[in-house]
Amino acid sequence: MSSIGKIYGTSYAPKCARVLAAAKYNGLEIELVKTSAMDGDNKKPEFLKKFPMGKLPTFEGSDNFQLSEGRAIARYVAGLSDNAKLLGTDAKTGALVEQWVSWGDDEVWNPTIAVYLLCKNITPYNKAAETKNWDALKRSLQYLEQYLHTRTFLAGHRVTLADLTVVSNLVFLFKNVAGPEFRASYPNSVRYFNTVVNQAQVKDLFEAASEDVLAAENIKFTPPKKEAAPKPAAAAAPAPAAKKAPKPAAKDDDDDEPSAPAEPKAAHPCASLPPTKMNLDEAKRMYSNKDTKGEDSFLEWFHANYDPEGYSLWRCDFKYPEELTKVFMSANQIGGFFTRLEASRKYVLGAGAVFGEDNNSAIAMAFIVRGQSAEDTLGVAPDFESYSATKLDLSKPEDKKFFEDTLAWEGSIKGPKGDELKLNDNAAKFMK
Repeated sequence: MSSIGKIYGTSYAPKCARVLAAAKYNGLEIELVKTSAMDGDNKKPEFLKKFPMGKLPTFEGSDNFQLSEGRAIARYVAGLSDNAKLLGTDAKTGALVEQWVSWGDDEVWNPTIAVYLLCKNITPYNKAAETKNWDALKRSLQYLEQYLHTRTFLAGHRVTLADLTVVSNLVFLFKNVAGPEFRASYPNSVRYFNTVVNQAQVKDLFEAASEDVLAAENIKFTPPKKEAAPKPAAAAAPAPAAKKAPKPAAKDDDDDEPSAPAEPKAAHPCASLPPTKMNLDEAKRMYSNKDTKGEDSFLEWFHANYDPEGYSLWRCDFKYPEELTKVFMSANQIGGFFTRLEASRKYVLGAGAVFGEDNNSAIAMAFIVRGQSAEDTLGVAPDFESYSATKLDLSKPEDKKFFEDTLAWEGSIKGPKGDELKLNDNAAKFMK
């Protein structure tokens, strides 16, 4: 089979990888001419003579047809054959392909490469910029996680250019930026990632994406060491002087010290609270191993051991129930919130669930937290601000009922339309 042309770039660059993947799916030969921006290959006179903009990747067809911009090249190669239906099977799936290609570049690739360049100090490091782009990645992966809960691929029931685009970006993210703790927060996305990279048509292209070569930890910025100051010329040896007791070291300016001292890890606000008679680890064991209600139950143990001075009880409701649509997506949202409470794992016990049905639902959770502030414990989750937190008083029957029912995953709450919404037994339920 004759080649359709040449693509200038590198196989590890996502915008080039998707083109190579599309060619493989369509059974087309395309020659990769290794051209690295990091090595300045795209600035060389012979390259600029042919491609004056110096952009990568760039395509040159066997008929001398030229294209730049990875998205355009991928669409061209994907459309050269209709056998694999990479551009969709009808107008709707075609539109979904376009949507996810744009989303993959704007919402995954852009923050991924921003974090990478910042932490490698290729662009001047800025902590606020790094945090902003990590937050953008988490928001994007949570959206992808919800979408993939009941889907195998992004646009229909087969691999399309949408999948090749998004997964090419995820390969770079998972190999170079995001470690196992980050990846573990998005199991549906990881399952989808593994499904696509192991497709027979592209497995050899993505073989470097196997688990053993994915990032072992999140990428981190390491400040460059200070340059050593020039040593002064040796002076004549002074006359011997009486020995003095050594002074305490006031400052250590050794050259092997980093330019900025590492900041001590901030202690959790609950770490300094006075002792309490209730052991939360024991409470978690009781909650896991006993029935929640009834004789010899968790709640019986809890009411006998609860320390209202050392702990407080809280109800959290999602503030925007009108935005909730599918119940499974709401359940995924709760799961993500519970995952992001990990930093407070030693100080919180709680349960949450979806109440109601599709397009008429609400999210409610009940928590036992150390201390008297929900913010100190639940505020470690960035999306805590999307929930209203109300302190519960066990002397009030309605508060006690909500607390006990929610921990037992039963009961009902008032919905956004004023009606009673029963706990949805078909939705996932969560505990921490």
